[in-house]
Amino acid sequence: MKLNAAQQRTVEDQLGVEALPDENPAMPKLREVFGDHTFFVDAEGLNVVEQHPEEENVSGVVIKLASWAEDNTQLRVHEPEVLPVKVELAKENGSDSAA
Repeated sequence: MKLNAAQQRTVEDQLGVEALPDENPAMPKLREVFGDHTFFVDAEGLNVVEQHPEEENVSGVVIKLASWAEDNTQLRVHEPEVLPVKVELAKENGSDSAA
C-alpha cells in the first residue's frame, strides 16, 4: 500500500526506518515488480506495510519482500514474508494523501 505522509512518519518512528524517497533511482523497478507501495529498507531487507485485514486504517503488518545477499550489496527477492511486527497507522486524511 502507498502510505500517506502521516502514516509514513508513524511507521518510520515506530520501526526506526526510513522510506525510500520517490526520487530514488530504484523506485521505477520496485514499482514494476511489486506495485505502488511505500518501500522501507532496513538491515534485513526490503519491506512494505499493508493494512491489517481486521483493523483497516488503524494498524498494519510489515511484509518483507526481499532480503540482503551475504555481502549486503544486493537484495534477493523471495516469497513475501509477513513479519511478526504490527505498526499503528495514523488515520488517513484527504489533505495528507500520497499520490
